Amino acid sequence: MYVLAVSDFLRSLFLILVATPFILLWGCALLDLIRGNHSGWAIVGWMVVILVIPIIGPMIYFALRKPTRNEVDEKYLADRELQRAAAARPVGGPGLGPY
Repeated sequence: MYVLAVSDFLRSLFLILVATPFILLWGCALLDLIRGNHSGWAIVGWMVVILVIPIIGPMIYFALRKPTRNEVDEKYLADRELQRAAAARPVGGPGLGPY
């Protein structure tokens, strides 16, 4: 009886800690693929890669996909903000606080 309880616990732990993140990654890859602006054959090709190679496929998709215009704009604005913050910091000094 106790062996069954342990195996159920381990199965539940596996589903929560291992399977759920992979299922979420798979779902996010498919959702991003459908929402993206790809041609019909590109969608079919990427779906085959994502579905045939369930764990590595979504990772390949996210690594190789082109960023959207919105992502490019957000990165540009974030880089400009970092440059502005770096320019506002004083140069030199003891580094012990505001000068």
